[in-house]
Amino acid sequence: MNPEFHGQEIPPFPQIPAGTNVVAIGIDLESVTRVRKAIERHKAAFIGKVFTAEEAELCKSRGNAQWASFAARWAAKEAFSKALGTGIGAEFAMTDAGVINDERGAPVFTLSARAQIALRERGASRALLSLSHTSDTAAAIVVFLA
Repeated sequence: MNPEFHGQEIPPFPQIPAGTNVVAIGIDLESVTRVRKAIERHKAAFIGKVFTAEEAELCKSRGNAQWASFAARWAAKEAFSKALGTGIGAEFAMTDAGVINDERGAPVFTLSARAQIALRERGASRALLSLSHTSDTAAAIVVFLA
């Protein structure tokens, strides 16, 4: 028998197919100007510490839009770390998650072995990603699915 709420029977929750259960989410906003200034100030050392070689190449290929691309990828890494519940640090480094584009142009993660293990330890099998940006702000949301 289902419980009642104000005299109305509450229907049971629908069955959710395996692989579609949300395990965790993370979200982040980044200043495009802040990321640009950091890259211009610290150059290759900064890029190498924060971005994978594939990400850096992709962003640099975008001309003036590179700054928003770098900022969006920074936001994706922060959002991923928030979904992990660790933040950036000993368990998760910025270069443990790279963001490239699939054949349709959608952003997707490339994960280091350490990031893949952390994902699995949280009961997730994959991480979905959405990026957005304006000229001054980049945003990312990450959803871990079982």
